[in-house]
Amino acid sequence: MKNFGSSFIKNFTISEAEKLFRDLDEKPYRATQLFAWLYGKNCDSFDDMSNFSKDLRNYLNQNFILNPLVCEQKLVSEMDGTEKYLFKTVDDHYIESVLIKNEESDSGRLTICISSQIGCQMGCTFCSTAKIPFIRNLEAAEIIDQICQVRRISGLNNNNIVFMGMGEPFMNYDNVIKAANIMNYSFGLHISVRKITISTCGILPRINQFIDEGHLFNLAVSLNDTDTNKRSETMPVNKKWPIEDVAALFNKKMPKAHNRLTLEYVMRKDNISRDDAVRLKKMFKYSRIKLNLIPLNGEGTPSENDISSFIKELEILNIPITVRKSLGRDINGACGQLSGQKYR
Repeated sequence: MKNFGSSFIKNFTISEAEKLFRDLDEKPYRATQLFAWLYGKNCDSFDDMSNFSKDLRNYLNQNFILNPLVCEQKLVSEMDGTEKYLFKTVDDHYIESVLIKNEESDSGRLTICISSQIGCQMGCTFCSTAKIPFIRNLEAAEIIDQICQVRRISGLNNNNIVFMGMGEPFMNYDNVIKAANIMNYSFGLHISVRKITISTCGILPRINQFIDEGHLFNLAVSLNDTDTNKRSETMPVNKKWPIEDVAALFNKKMPKAHNRLTLEYVMRKDNISRDDAVRLKKMFKYSRIKLNLIPLNGEGTPSENDISSFIKELEILNIPITVRKSLGRDINGACGQLSGQKYR
């Protein structure tokens, strides 16, 4: 890939933008004006930045790319209103984002699920993205532009972000944290740290770094099995960083003031026994956790009775639980399904 990243204006933090304008003999406050245009007004062209001089607008046009993504396809679920977006990058690759409309909670919460990589190298057997070869990390600008594009096209301003799309966010740690920080700027997208969730399959060194750096973004871990041998079969990352080691780190270092750690758990016929519930509670006994249960679609789907029994065991163990609905089934809502068609 050519080094497009240096020409993406949305790669700039506020301090980097201030330096840019100082180097151009402009006042540093131009940086906050720029961010207001990029994110507050979500403008689509440098020419729209009416409080910038014509010469400054021309310079930005000639030296920077405002929108690093182009929307190739939008699908809307007739079942639940979920919107799926397929974006094309400047080097002709594809990523996906999903707008999820949850009218049952938080007064109509709007969530955008965003991607952090093109493809993925984690190899989880249940994930469609794993079938796409890993190509590269996304720039911070490409991560942020997913939000800008979805907002512009849908006409809706989301209030929640989840890094649960294509790729493993902690294998692109620097760009993901940079993008999340830019989202949090009060003069930008102004999304609270409590409304930004970063999901990982268990990259132990980066989890450790995340905690030590004191980030307040929500953290989620794709658990999916309490039996380490089973987890190694479906999630190869477990062979390098076993879930017991990940849990031990959280038990030791997860700050009590931090939001609860979310454990994402895809329920299958063979991972929702009473033993699984007890192991889960024991494994994270010193962590403040909540469990996000996701019924598997397709072969291996557990029965409603088995799911109910598992939930009762978890309730007995006093573990907070949410059960996630499967949304966007009619539009290939799961990450990697739509872009996978392009690569196949």
